[in-house]
Amino acid sequence: MSTFADASATAQVEAAIAAYAQALDADRVDDVARLFWPDGVAEIAGVGTFEGHDAIRAGYAGFAPARPQLHLVGNTVVTAVSEDEATAVSNLAFFQRGESGWGVQLVGRYDDVLRRRDGEWRFQRRVTTFLP
Repeated sequence: MSTFADASATAQVEAAIAAYAQALDADRVDDVARLFWPDGVAEIAGVGTFEGHDAIRAGYAGFAPARPQLHLVGNTVVTAVSEDEATAVSNLAFFQRGESGWGVQLVGRYDDVLRRRDGEWRFQRRVTTFLP
């Protein structure tokens, strides 16, 4: 794979990671589920593992924001990329707005495996862990 192709795949992987955060914060659970392949898996430490669109949609529906929220995802590193699979790791900080303004609620990490089919990158597996 050429450097240009690597850069293009990296940008598309990073776009999928950002789209996930945007959809989650806007409570668009259908969009969150569509960012995974039909046999995709979302594993959230201490919460559960959701496999397939229906389970992912149902699992994320339980996280409907009670207050405005914001997932900031950064320091994403695409650790490996091939023609049809990529792995990435990202840091996350989750904020919610309360009466006194925005506050950090938790920090954590995403470990991702994304696959490309028909030119589209989606999550095959996303593991979310939280830091103490």
